[in-house]
Amino acid sequence: MIVEMTLTGLLILLTVNVLISLVRVVRGPTGRDRLTGVLFAGTTGAGVMLVGSVLTDQPALRDIALGLVALAAVVVVVRLAAEKQRRSVS
Repeated sequence: MIVEMTLTGLLILLTVNVLISLVRVVRGPTGRDRLTGVLFAGTTGAGVMLVGSVLTDQPALRDIALGLVALAAVVVVVRLAAEKQRRSVS
């Protein structure tokens, strides 16, 4: 009972963190700030999925969490490659 309440509280806290990071993505002010927000939202979203997986006993949520982390990593690599290419052209 106490473990479930603790995990539920953690789930709420992580969800609030995802929402706050999405505010950073929308407001900016720079592209790097937005990128950091996307990365933070992706990794924290993975945490939400993992905690949800334990609470609901749904192992498929672990796969979704892995996909979120992989997607966040791909976004960072693509963004940095694009910045590097822009600098080499200039």
